[in-house]
Amino acid sequence: MRKLIIYITMIILMALWFIGCSEDEVIGPVYDDNVLLSTKVTTSPVMDGSVDALWADAMTLTISDVTVPNYSFFWSDYIGDTYTVTAKSVYTDSDVYFLFEWTGDAEESLERESWYFNDSANKWMQKPKKEPDEYGVNPAYEDKFAVLWNMNNSIANYNTQGCGVICHGEYMATNAEGEYGDMWHWKRVRTAPMHMVDDKWLTYSTGNGRKSDPKDGGGYSNNKQTIAVGSAEFTVPKYWIPGRTDYHWILDTEIADGTAKLIVSIDTTTMELTDEAGNTISPGDYSVSSDKLMPSVTVEPFVGDRGDVAAYQNYSGGKWTLELKRSLVTGNTGNDVQFDDMDKEYYFSIAVFDAAAIAHAIPGGMVGNTYKLQFE
Repeated sequence: MRKLIIYITMIILMALWFIGCSEDEVIGPVYDDNVLLSTKVTTSPVMDGSVDALWADAMTLTISDVTVPNYSFFWSDYIGDTYTVTAKSVYTDSDVYFLFEWTGDAEESLERESWYFNDSANKWMQKPKKEPDEYGVNPAYEDKFAVLWNMNNSIANYNTQGCGVICHGEYMATNAEGEYGDMWHWKRVRTAPMHMVDDKWLTYSTGNGRKSDPKDGGGYSNNKQTIAVGSAEFTVPKYWIPGRTDYHWILDTEIADGTAKLIVSIDTTTMELTDEAGNTISPGDYSVSSDKLMPSVTVEPFVGDRGDVAAYQNYSGGKWTLELKRSLVTGNTGNDVQFDDMDKEYYFSIAVFDAAAIAHAIPGGMVGNTYKLQFE
């Protein structure tokens, strides 16, 4: 009987303790709204651009009001475009994974400065990059997504203001010597076909502070050449794929196996092109509105540090899904953030490029914001 009384008394005391706790008191760790918590897993996500079941148990960071700010060097049609981004992260003993999804992009944009024939100018041209050209042709560019990490917390004010502190006109750079950022730049046309991110880094400069990580080969190249006829020179595509219409890049393997043909000559009267196999390319088939627009780039995998970050993507139902994977530690301490301390906070921000070369949406627009990765 005595034991029963003691047991009941303990239950009552525990109940009173819970009742006495305020609603704000939470047992366990408390995380800020700007924290992305990376959960430890024993099974890695399948890198395929789809959302595995294991992602359901990972914390979701929602980044609203990702807006293109009113910078004077952005084409006005981009300004004010807004997106919502969600982020998740998991990690294993060797790698860290990220799942980014965003809405607000009405369509997948694959046409990046495609080649066409301009009747008014009577020449082969590429669609403009940043804003409409003198012929009224609108810019044509790929979708992109970027993550910028504050390496060793070296960029002053970045941890509170995000990317706003490193935007300088049309170029980006840190503000002082010794400030470095690690930039992961996913590009739908130039890197996505290789399931890679363009791994870059940011440093101090009075001009363009964005640099590329070192590579031992590979990457993307402009599909462009100059053909001389007498004293005249003509800028035209370098390769094309006969019979193909809806394509936006040429693989290095397609050049190697002969699928893509080298363009070798131009008729200066008709502006007709001829390739190495004798196939002709009629300007009339490549008007600005035609679906026969030739790609602006050839692509192959990065070899070396520039290809450290793997990427798989999917666009469906108005939503982008992007999975990223990188080793926790790369060894490239000069250009890469090293996730080597599980107790440390790693500050980052993101940017959405919707068919845009430079006009990017950032959290809070002009205000800017930043987030921190913490390992569970």
